[in-house]
Amino acid sequence: MSTTIEDQRAKGTLTYSEDIAPGLTAVMELKSILAQTMSEYQKIEVIDCYFGRMLITDGKTQSAQFDEFAYHESLVHPPLLKSAMLAVDDDSKPKSVFIGGGGELATAREVLRHKSVDRVVMVDLDGKVIDVCKNYLPEWGGEKVASNARLELIVGDAYKYL
Repeated sequence: MSTTIEDQRAKGTLTYSEDIAPGLTAVMELKSILAQTMSEYQKIEVIDCYFGRMLITDGKTQSAQFDEFAYHESLVHPPLLKSAMLAVDDDSKPKSVFIGGGGELATAREVLRHKSVDRVVMVDLDGKVIDVCKNYLPEWGGEKVASNARLELIVGDAYKYL
């Protein structure tokens, strides 16, 4: 029977756990920690686990690769499609969209799919979240979305902007 450190390490599994609600904790295997940093506002982490890559701020999951599309698509498309359906002509279709937050750039990604939208203003307080997401979650928006000519990306307070 071998008792080397490597043998013992091979038996172990790192886990990620998050309290979801009182009495409910999600625990899963942690495959890797891709990013871990602090901004002026919060702790930012990107991990790889059962749900694929996950963005976590201050210990709470913001979105996961497994289902981020469902959240962002359902956030954006119903109101934009409803507005377009109610439009009497092309000039009254949605032309401008404001996003308060949205550091992953995935909400902007979905808004930019609508050709009637000429301008998207996204204001997020934490520029470091945007940078981390561009680097570690590029499929969710990344530089492709950030550099889109229709997107005005502002690092600042969305409430003050409005």
